[in-house]
Amino acid sequence: MARPDATEKATPKRKREARERGQVPRSQDIGGSAIFLAIVIALHAGFMGALGAGAQAFKVALNHASSHDELTINSVGGMFVAGAMPYTPLLAMAFASAVVLAVVANVLQFGLLFSPQLVAPKFSKLNPFAGLKRIFFSPQTLVQLAKQVMKLAIVMLICWFGVKDNLTMLYALAHASPHDIIVSVESIVFWIGVKVGALLLILGIADYIWERRRLEQSLKMTKTEVKDEHKQSDGNPEAKNALRQRQRAMARKRMMAAVPKATVVVTNPTHYAVALEWDDLKMDAPILTAKGADLIAKRIRELAAEHNIPILENPPLARTLYAKVELDSPVPPDMYSAVAQIIAFVYKLRNKTIA
Repeated sequence: MARPDATEKATPKRKREARERGQVPRSQDIGGSAIFLAIVIALHAGFMGALGAGAQAFKVALNHASSHDELTINSVGGMFVAGAMPYTPLLAMAFASAVVLAVVANVLQFGLLFSPQLVAPKFSKLNPFAGLKRIFFSPQTLVQLAKQVMKLAIVMLICWFGVKDNLTMLYALAHASPHDIIVSVESIVFWIGVKVGALLLILGIADYIWERRRLEQSLKMTKTEVKDEHKQSDGNPEAKNALRQRQRAMARKRMMAAVPKATVVVTNPTHYAVALEWDDLKMDAPILTAKGADLIAKRIRELAAEHNIPILENPPLARTLYAKVELDSPVPPDMYSAVAQIIAFVYKLRNKTIA
């Protein structure tokens, strides 16, 4: 039953959890009517063939029995078994059709589903008071009872009109042969069965639509539940912020560890600091290994000074490198000239030449 404050549609996560618990829209009437129609149609389709084969089998069994002087219980029983054998394929076909349609009807309603929670033992099911409460005081039980009474009344009306419309033919069968009686009665029963099965199928579809709507209403959520679920799915904001802070701290630590290996540090001079590394034998272009502003820039300059890394002031280049080049990325070609001048000056300080 939907709660008054549950105004939001169920989220995919809530629907998935409900399905795992076995809460899916289903109508027993669809499966039942499909099985009923399968049996009726299968029996009708093979009835005439089975009737002829059964009559022939009984005739053979009776002729065989007449050739014996004495009849026993076993011989009579064998005679009836032999006469009934032609009906076995018909019954097997009806059973197979019923099983197939029952599976198809359920799959069409809610797909393939295996829910261990449905077969798990529950103590509440062993409580007789809870069971009596579900039977006698549950609104759902009253709804189901009303539906069953309505179906029974409709089925009785169909059967009544089916017989009433064929009364003239039934009266005429008083002078007909046994074969004609069987065939005529089977035809009447078949059409009554088809009408009953079709009506039950229509009622089953309507019941399925009702059950689906009822389930959607029962799964509705409050706005608070939706927000809580989003928090659980996306992660707690405080935890995410803490994780981002740890990731930034680790990235900063790795970046600072790269400063002592830098070739040069270009500064703003106080607001920005960019560390560049160049190895003419291993690299195609200088790599930006560290960058920072304000306090981080100050720390980069301090580390560079501690490890005797040249620090050169070039505000335009420092700002451009800081804004356009990602960490651990090569310097773009349009900045080669400016960076090459800086590195050439560093190599000159170290009495080196660029290869």
